Amino acid sequence: MKLLVDASSSLLFSLILAQLPFLTSALPLNHKRGPDLEKLTNQTRHLLKLTQELRKDHVVGEVEHILKSLPTMTSKTSDLSSLQLKTTLPQLLFDLQSFELHLEWLSRASRKHRHTASPNLAKLGDLIVHTKTISASLQRQMLKVDALRLPTPTPSLPPLPEVWNLVQCSREILDQFSLFLDWASRALLTLKSKI
Repeated sequence: MKLLVDASSSLLFSLILAQLPFLTSALPLNHKRGPDLEKLTNQTRHLLKLTQELRKDHVVGEVEHILKSLPTMTSKTSDLSSLQLKTTLPQLLFDLQSFELHLEWLSRASRKHRHTASPNLAKLGDLIVHTKTISASLQRQMLKVDALRLPTPTPSLPPLPEVWNLVQCSREILDQFSLFLDWASRALLTLKSKI
């Protein structure tokens, strides 16, 4: 009887050892989200830095808020702790795409007045390219977590402005975009820490 117990425990031990490579190689389902959110956070911070550099080119003080189509920041720092991955990513993408449309509108207007006090077209082009990159990264991340996608934003942009309005609009867009990117990077860091 003792031999039978020893043989069955040896067999059980052998089975467990045989399964060990499979058990140790099995990774949690969300193991890739951390590095993806890390990359997304770094991309967002880089875009924030580019935006702040472009903002330095403007010497306009307070600006009149004439673009009602810009996304508004309603979130507060205290909201960070309650963020959920499946709802935050779609909202970030929606707002980012809206800013992308505003930046493209600003680029068209700047080309119209390229010899005046319009924003640096090369830097503005970099902002648009980086915005598209982050947008694509957000979309990939949303697919991974099976988040619902919000409809594509369709802001009603005004006709191309005259020179002074262009300066004001560019400052307003860059100020709001900078605030959004700061919030987005904080939100992504918070989400990453929850995974």
